[in-house]
Amino acid sequence: MEKSLKKDIIINRLPVVIYFILIFASLMVIISAVAPMSNHESKTTDTYSDFSTGWLNCEESEASLDHLSGTTVIHRTITAADCNKTLFFFAKTSNINVFIDGVCQYRNNHFCSQFFGKTPGALFVNVLIPAESDGKLLEIEIENPYKDDDSAKLDEMYIGDISDIIQFQQQKRFNSFCISFIIMVLGVVMLLLFIPLTRQKIVGIEFLNLGVTAFVSGLFLTTDGRYLQLVFGDAHIYHVIAETAMRLSILPFLIFLSQMYDSYSKRISTILCVIGEIAFAGCFIGEITEIMDYHETLFLVHVVFAISMLFILVSTIKGIVKAPKENIYHNIGCIVLSFMAMTDIIILWRGTGRETSYFIRLGILIFFFMEIVQIMKKFLASYQRNIKNELLSRLAYHDGLTDLLNRTSYMEKVKELEDDENTYMLIAIYDVNNLKKVNDTMGHQKGDEMIKRVADVMSASLGKYGQCYRVGGDEFVFISTKPDIETVFMNASKKMMDNLGCITDGNNIVPITAAMGYAVQNDNSTKDINEIIREADSRMYEKKRSMKHRKA
Repeated sequence: MEKSLKKDIIINRLPVVIYFILIFASLMVIISAVAPMSNHESKTTDTYSDFSTGWLNCEESEASLDHLSGTTVIHRTITAADCNKTLFFFAKTSNINVFIDGVCQYRNNHFCSQFFGKTPGALFVNVLIPAESDGKLLEIEIENPYKDDDSAKLDEMYIGDISDIIQFQQQKRFNSFCISFIIMVLGVVMLLLFIPLTRQKIVGIEFLNLGVTAFVSGLFLTTDGRYLQLVFGDAHIYHVIAETAMRLSILPFLIFLSQMYDSYSKRISTILCVIGEIAFAGCFIGEITEIMDYHETLFLVHVVFAISMLFILVSTIKGIVKAPKENIYHNIGCIVLSFMAMTDIIILWRGTGRETSYFIRLGILIFFFMEIVQIMKKFLASYQRNIKNELLSRLAYHDGLTDLLNRTSYMEKVKELEDDENTYMLIAIYDVNNLKKVNDTMGHQKGDEMIKRVADVMSASLGKYGQCYRVGGDEFVFISTKPDIETVFMNASKKMMDNLGCITDGNNIVPITAAMGYAVQNDNSTKDINEIIREADSRMYEKKRSMKHRKA
């Protein structure tokens, strides 16, 4: 019993251990993400240098690399220092063609004919400048296929050793990638823990929705951060995954929130769920029919998302006003997520030039961190409640001295068997001899030791065949409903009697013995359980008398 209890405790605490590990890892990533990256901020090194200035437009004036619409061509003259080096830059929402003296060196506008998008989304471009290019004209054609849109831009432009440039870019984005990946892994862990935690009635269906949200949003952030493209290439596939995951994350998230708030907020979140999924379906259908692609519907998605964040903020504040101490960690996570998500949306549409999804990445991580703390709190409360209930149950139905089932359990079992249609049962009654003598001559401590010895041996010998009870000071009962157990029982009972041993205080030795009587109900018997008990009791006393006569 003790081993089983320890095993249950270990199993119950396992999710908590896993969560603590993930939380620690998440905090380490946050610390590293906000730490200064002094080793990687320089735009000029021995192997590569900044190449974003000196570009001219068609009017031979300084060219802008940001907020580009339509088709824009920029150019500059290649110098001897630029030859045999790689031009590297980041292109957003555009198709790119690179020419040297009119000869195309790079193009990506074949994406126009590909599924999901008129452009590859956002990608890194690298073009080798041939050794014989000194004095030649370098041109970059930036085509923004979206009408009335100036979102196209070039950024992160360098020239030099491509391996060093890519390494720098990878290092620059590694921390953000780690945060995103941890969120995704966290979602996987939640999904794996959903069934065992549900069975323990610690969490409900809201935990499943939270896990799905964590996984899908982590998938979005992981693929949207462009780290994978730097490592593996193929920008388009990550663009498709990111855009799809972003839209898929809205539904489980809103369902989760609807399960956390009151009926008024549930109605609002349900409406938002419907609107969000209609928007996603419209985007998907538009992409399939080539009417519009993800970028053209991004504003609608952001509007739905912004409204959702506003709803979260209002509902959370309302919940705090009503019950300040209830769901405190959940409320903190929701407020942080709302503000950080709105910050990123504002930054995106203001076009500040910085990488988006930075604040929402941290906001999502903090949100899930707080949700985990909230669930852990609930888990620990449930665990303590279960331990308390188990203790109360043990006190109510188990004998305090022997840990066998007590008289209350025995009476409930008898009542149960009265209504049972089982045609077979075996009831054996044991009465320990010489308990009063041991109490009087050796003390009650030795008497208790004697009773515990009988209980231990009885449980070891008969426990796997039925239930063992201590129903009085020196009286024990064994009940089995297994068919045709009589022969097995007799052998096990004899083994029990042989293993009882003796009790001693150093001066006196008293053998431990017990009188036993049993009765059986089978297909040929019409006795009820009370008759069987009386028969077993009568045989036990008959055995006790015969043992006394033999002793005399």
